[in-house]
Amino acid sequence: MEQKGFSLIELMVTIVIMGVLAAVAVPKLFGFIDKSKASEISVAAGTYMKLQETYAFEHGKGGTWHEIGYRSPAGNSLGIASSTNFTYIAIENDYNWSAESNVSLNNCPKGSKWYLNYSLSEGAHNIKFWTSSDNIVGCIDELTPSFKRLSNTTTPITTPTKSGGKE
Repeated sequence: MEQKGFSLIELMVTIVIMGVLAAVAVPKLFGFIDKSKASEISVAAGTYMKLQETYAFEHGKGGTWHEIGYRSPAGNSLGIASSTNFTYIAIENDYNWSAESNVSLNNCPKGSKWYLNYSLSEGAHNIKFWTSSDNIVGCIDELTPSFKRLSNTTTPITTPTKSGGKE
């Protein structure tokens, strides 16, 4: 008599293999999800930079979010606005552009901040941008390396300035 089907050992081996694959794949998947959420930062900051450069060339000075026509991904050009993943801050006594995470992203805890500031030295045609974070290693280097590459100066700035960066 011929029996059809799988033996108990074959089923157990299959379940163990699937468990090992799941143990490896699931953390990787969540890491990719967090990186995709964090990618919002680079796009939002890049848009701000382009608008600020254009405004500086036209007016000879930097402008506020409202003056340059910038709207955060949350859809606001004044004050503080929140999207699902970040709160964008347009307050003059802080960096010119900043975002704070509303959720934990990989090794970057909830409440981590990203900053973008600029300096107009030698006239409006020489605008320098620099990026920073309150967690350089866990947030910028690991999670948002494209945000770090937005800097076009090597001036290390790690804390907000009172002047708002408008020199």
